[in-house]
Amino acid sequence: MTRLSQRWTVWSLSLLLAGAVLLPMASDQAQAQVAAPAQAAPANPMDLSSLASAARFEQVLATLKAAPATDARTASFQADVERYQQHQATWNAARQKAYDKALSKMVERTKAGLVDPALASAIEAHSLATEPRAMLTDERTVTLIKLAEKTAKETEAKGDWIETLTIFRSLDLLYDDFATYREAVRRAERHARLLRLYAPLEFKRLFDERIKRMAVVKEEIDKDKENENNNKSPDNEKPPEAKKENDDAIEPDQEKWQTRLKGVELPMLQLSLRKAMREHVSNPGYGPLLRGAIDAALVLSESEPLAVTFPGLGQPENVAKFRDGLLAIRRDVEVQEKVGLSELEAMASLDRIRSLSAKTIQLPDQVLTYELTDGALSVLDDFTAVIWPAEMESFSRNTQGEFFGVGIQISRRDGQLICVSPLEDTPAQKAGIKAGDVIAQVDQKDTSSWTLDHAVRQITGPLGTPVTLTIQRPGVAGFLEFKLTRAKIAIESIKGFSRKPGGGWDYFIDPVEHIGYVRLLQFIPQSAADLDAAINQMEQAGGVRALILDLRFNPGGLLQSAVEISNRFVKEGLLVDTVDKDGRVSEPRRARAHNAYNLPIPVVVLVNQGSASASEIVSGVLQDYSRALVVGTRSFGKGSVQDLMKLDMGEKAYLKLTTHYYRLPKGRIIHRKPDAKIWGIEPDLKVEMTDQQVVDALEFRQKADILRSKEELADPNNAVPVAGQIIEKGMDPQLEAALLALKTKLISPSLGNVQKAEAKPVR
Repeated sequence: MTRLSQRWTVWSLSLLLAGAVLLPMASDQAQAQVAAPAQAAPANPMDLSSLASAARFEQVLATLKAAPATDARTASFQADVERYQQHQATWNAARQKAYDKALSKMVERTKAGLVDPALASAIEAHSLATEPRAMLTDERTVTLIKLAEKTAKETEAKGDWIETLTIFRSLDLLYDDFATYREAVRRAERHARLLRLYAPLEFKRLFDERIKRMAVVKEEIDKDKENENNNKSPDNEKPPEAKKENDDAIEPDQEKWQTRLKGVELPMLQLSLRKAMREHVSNPGYGPLLRGAIDAALVLSESEPLAVTFPGLGQPENVAKFRDGLLAIRRDVEVQEKVGLSELEAMASLDRIRSLSAKTIQLPDQVLTYELTDGALSVLDDFTAVIWPAEMESFSRNTQGEFFGVGIQISRRDGQLICVSPLEDTPAQKAGIKAGDVIAQVDQKDTSSWTLDHAVRQITGPLGTPVTLTIQRPGVAGFLEFKLTRAKIAIESIKGFSRKPGGGWDYFIDPVEHIGYVRLLQFIPQSAADLDAAINQMEQAGGVRALILDLRFNPGGLLQSAVEISNRFVKEGLLVDTVDKDGRVSEPRRARAHNAYNLPIPVVVLVNQGSASASEIVSGVLQDYSRALVVGTRSFGKGSVQDLMKLDMGEKAYLKLTTHYYRLPKGRIIHRKPDAKIWGIEPDLKVEMTDQQVVDALEFRQKADILRSKEELADPNNAVPVAGQIIEKGMDPQLEAALLALKTKLISPSLGNVQKAEAKPVR
């Protein structure tokens, strides 16, 4: 999978805050594929394990057929390999077909002037192309790019930053390896964020206009699909239901800017700059920070719609004076940089900006401080940021592994707030809320226009406080009202392969071979203990002989948790250390033998483009010590350390500052720096999945994970997805390859013994 496809997939997924569930947003139709195995002579059964570790299952199958199965176990294993080969053939054929279709759609939509859908088709075709770079230079692609750039310039001139941002985001995805449109994206994102926060009515107008445009586009696309289907032979299979065109425009905000910026104070900006200059891993100096702050203020001054909120921006003469003054300060900063810009001079520049604003456009101090801080820190990296007072509660909830609420995972679909699944042993589950319930109201307030973040904030709250959910249940007339009391909700850090009736997880993906499967969702304080409990459960159920640790789409979390889990599989040696801006190594974390499992079993770690930070540490450590086979696609490349630093005496705000890079046992730094060619964790066994395969697998997995009551499970009208179908139907090539690699490892010794016995000469 190309880096483009990786970012597209990550961008098309939403991480639900109330339970950390990954939900897909569909892109155009695509299929999965795995790179064709290399050809070589049939191997000895003793080499089966190494062949499987290299995805050379074609040779594994040839070896098996050369030594006919003598028992049911061997016959079953051969059938598994044959099924995988069939799936692989299907994926490879589907890939070419999907590529041709996506390219054709790109051309059709370009000719029709449908820029968004054409770019979506281009992104899909690029992810499917065997020669992705050649596709970018194809005349048909170049024609689309010229149209997209022209359209983006037109929408920018009109002040339609939602449309501009959408186009530049797509272009940036398409040219990710070259970073051609990165700055254009950042500029458009800042304009869109300003509108969303300070001029929500204007933002909503633009948002609604985009929705209308996309509805017209969808009608045109639907007509094409209808004509396409009518031209098909009646003998053809019915095509799968078309997924909606992807719309990645951000939704209108629900909070007033005064609420979001409550508690923002000038000393927070000053201290942020001091700490960033002294401790950021890039050793930036004050110059870049001040230029970033000034550029942010310049963008703010360009945003005419904000005059509704800040009247000074509606006075052209004062705006011009403000901009001229900012440019003069910027020139002075550049001159001072040449001889060494001191802290005193940097703070004086901030005072000049504040004084300039007071004399011209008269922005509130909170707004100016907030925007200058954001602009300054944005030049450093994507992970350095201030946790402002209004964000502290949400930040604490996500890092501590618990919060107070009712225990439901939610998403937004088709303009409705949907319960994806109740969590086990929570107020929502006990009250009878079910998956698929539409949350129409929260405390008698309509939810139809709420963003997901706003819904989470309204449903969660202080321990023991009441909240009323008004539910529309499919198939049930009228509304159902649930009066719930908020309780402490433990965030689930791991999941197994399949749900047990009534709750709990079955961790065996293959109960016959005793192969375990653990999905680690995030690294929170209890993650290691949860993993211990899963291993103990499998040991009590007959023992675990091999293990799949699934870290796909795990965004990371606590370093200590990553160290503890790595230590479970590595008994001694360095696990991870850090290196600062001066190259100094610090904070070595070493394995302790008494914390390791006494389980000398084969392990596979699954990673993909969504595996970041702590996930990359664990997979990298196990890879460096040859303790696990890493399967999947290259990880995200987030190997930087963020330290939390107080920005005020009352601990109302923190600076999250990148101060170090993680370094793995063999000296690797996994962070993706600007213009980097190597980053992240490269799998030992690369197994690619296209966007649509990822989406389909996640959708099915989400349905299979739903916690259902015994009554729901007993209802013959409920078609409950079974987790095992993921393997049987070839829905997850990465998981299937991981399972086959482990089964080969377990079964190859007995196959070798069988062939040795058969090879004895007759005397």
